[in-house]
Amino acid sequence: MSNLKKIYIYLVFISSILSSIYADEELEVTLSTKNSLAPLYLSKVFNEKADLEDTYLAKLFSVLKFDLNYNGFTNVIPSEYQKDFKISHFDFEVAFDSAFWQKQKIAYLIKSEVSKKTLKAYIYNVNTNLLKILSIDLVGNINEDRQKIHVLCDNIQEMLFFVKGIASSKIIYTVRSKIIYTVRSKNEDGKKLKWQSEIWSCDSDGENAKRLTHQHSYFVHPIFLPKSNNKQYLYISYKNGQPKIYLSSTFNENDNAALVNLRGNQLLPSISLNGEKLAFISDAAGNPDLFLQYFDENTKAIGKPIQLISYPRATTASPCFSPDSEKLAFVSDKDGPVRIYVINIPESHYDRKRPIAHLITKKNRENVTPSWSKDGKKLAYSAKVNNIRQIWIYDFETDQEWQLTNGAKNKENPIWANDSIHLVYNTEDNDESELYLTNINQKQSVKITKNEGRKRFPSFEP
Repeated sequence: MSNLKKIYIYLVFISSILSSIYADEELEVTLSTKNSLAPLYLSKVFNEKADLEDTYLAKLFSVLKFDLNYNGFTNVIPSEYQKDFKISHFDFEVAFDSAFWQKQKIAYLIKSEVSKKTLKAYIYNVNTNLLKILSIDLVGNINEDRQKIHVLCDNIQEMLFFVKGIASSKIIYTVRSKIIYTVRSKNEDGKKLKWQSEIWSCDSDGENAKRLTHQHSYFVHPIFLPKSNNKQYLYISYKNGQPKIYLSSTFNENDNAALVNLRGNQLLPSISLNGEKLAFISDAAGNPDLFLQYFDENTKAIGKPIQLISYPRATTASPCFSPDSEKLAFVSDKDGPVRIYVINIPESHYDRKRPIAHLITKKNRENVTPSWSKDGKKLAYSAKVNNIRQIWIYDFETDQEWQLTNGAKNKENPIWANDSIHLVYNTEDNDESELYLTNINQKQSVKITKNEGRKRFPSFEP
């Protein structure tokens, strides 16, 4: 062990709840990126007199493998008996022999072992010959331990690449399905079918899916409220007929109230990262126009909504804020084709001067549903290519557009994670409407949802 530069031991104790095993099914994508993934070898989970079943350890390994294989920085190479035998050696000089692992073209090693109910992960950087150790306590139920494992993988990523991971992040979305209801009236008696769309949440790997609303109503476009300790979220509700913007909480679905006092339909909300501004589309003035509502620190409306953009005989849609809350991207057909434009938001809500819209997207047909990355450098959106919707990226620094996804399924509603690397989107076809996780450094997207219902309108927590 004398040749190793340092050993750091970190004890990480985290408590949370979670659900079983990850979904698979991959989708090939086309990338335009200079980043390459570092080869990482993940050992099997060694049983060092663990108070846990081997079936549990296998599930634990699957969670580790998913998080490390889709973090956008590392590629987990296939397991081999020879490598596991090498890394299992009790002598660190043998297990973490940099010359051996360099010949194997491995950049990073992670050896995991469980003793009693403690998971210990040895993280070894082959090039720097540096070994670090992280530990977490387990309860032995993968549904409860999954979040701890996600946090562990986020810590490993930050330790190696100095970028906080998103494995422990939550995603909010809707599930559309048909329900049977009974009709009892003077003129009608029997059972009927109707559509409902309820709000759900899940982990970044699609597991721990939890239904947040049970109102048998129709909800769309849920968005987590920034800086909300009690996990409040906005959404569009059709429960009273006209779509309106509501505010609710993951802890109490009945704790909801209409957020904006404005007549007409309210659709496609977007809230700024500082929580001070809400953009949405409304036909209150007769046309689908872009409105802006200012809020105080308690998310209470300041004044009346402002009609920010209005184009006669044109439709405006899908606003989204820049991370500094000073700009808005939105969709419009004001010049003919459906394109994405950017405006500067007026400095004061008393300013009634209409901002100038700058055209951003120039390629393809029907560029819709823009999403601004948290670093402010990129815009993701859905564009029609050869009659199929794909996810595209606009780069503000280079003024270039490039295609992220490929394949036969229509892809819509891309949303960035906090790391400005990962995105979640939903497919939208007759045979499938599911959530996929992807990132701009890899060549694969992975389907993370399953079970019945059409999953749509995903959004990462801020």
